[in-house]
Amino acid sequence: MNEKGIKVGLVGCGQIADAHLQQIRRIPWAEPVAVCDLEPLLARQAAERFDIPGQFTSLEQMIEQSRPDVVHITTPVESHRLLAMQLLEAGVHVYVEKPFSVSVAEAQDVLDCARRNDRLVCLGHDQLFDPAWLECCKRIDAGEVGDVQHVESVLGYPLHGPFGTQVIANPNHWVRRLPGGLFQNTISHPLYRITEFLTDPEPELQASWFSRFKQIPFPTELRAHLRGEQVTGSLLFTSSTKPCHRLTRVYGTKGGLEVDLDSQLIRADKRNRYPGAFAKIEEPWRQVRESVANLSRNLCSFWKGELHYFEGMKRTFQLFYEAVRDGSEGPISYDEMIRVTQIMDRIFEECRRSDADRAGAKRLRRSSQTDELEGSKAESMAEQSIGSSSQRS
Repeated sequence: MNEKGIKVGLVGCGQIADAHLQQIRRIPWAEPVAVCDLEPLLARQAAERFDIPGQFTSLEQMIEQSRPDVVHITTPVESHRLLAMQLLEAGVHVYVEKPFSVSVAEAQDVLDCARRNDRLVCLGHDQLFDPAWLECCKRIDAGEVGDVQHVESVLGYPLHGPFGTQVIANPNHWVRRLPGGLFQNTISHPLYRITEFLTDPEPELQASWFSRFKQIPFPTELRAHLRGEQVTGSLLFTSSTKPCHRLTRVYGTKGGLEVDLDSQLIRADKRNRYPGAFAKIEEPWRQVRESVANLSRNLCSFWKGELHYFEGMKRTFQLFYEAVRDGSEGPISYDEMIRVTQIMDRIFEECRRSDADRAGAKRLRRSSQTDELEGSKAESMAEQSIGSSSQRS
């Protein structure tokens, strides 16, 4: 660390790297010192866009020449384990963009390496630090919804957006090689909004995936249901509905809260105090007051320059850098990183098992239909044979 604070490097200058560099720039005491990518043009363009002095195609050279305190890994997930361990063994703290790893075993390898080298790892669960989500959790902690009973988490995915079209067009795209396919790249976001309240180490789960588009040769929809001792959860990943929402609804014994991260809105679901026709006036009036409160909060955030899509990312970075500077624990616990990654692995395994069950059921139906057809043919032939014998008699 230097007199300015934290020196930050980044490896992997693809689409999400711009978001990281933009948010790093918003932290006054964080200094982006270098970017690295195997493609020289990508490294040069990122360095020029964000006025970063160092640009490299070799991670070893970046570490040696720029001496970063923290490096952000924004490469495809298949490379996360090796890159993270290389950085940790070189004495560098690591921020890993989601998803953490291809499997929970790889995630455990990285965290074991961090402990051996006395360095910190942070995972990009940044929506936990989104202002609207923090406000929702504050209200839940204050008892507004009572005891949490169920969490419903929705992620609308823009499949025909810039990134999705690349995945569709390229059969060898790295996303399509993942065990969880399209979902593994983003499902951690809606999942950790559930596990924030569903704290069981190994909840029961059911999951399935499928496609709404016949021309797309991989699943584009996923549904998962989780059941813990006290809390249940449902996860909806959809590419077929519009608009593409990032919504969470938390249901409790006294009421509920809905958080819309895109619009930065929080809506309460409360039991009406008045009966009959008065309730039909009370509810719209409550929604008007709620809308005014949401508008006021968003205007205040806009005035402060904090109304950003990636505001939660910036806050996560800041908390992580503070932990690095102060020698304290990072904002995401290692246990939670492992738990979420393990649940993801189980979801994808359950989806594959569900696929195998459906395929087996289809084969059984086809076999049954074939048997019935063969049986009908045999009966018909037998009847014809009996008829011919009768005529000869």
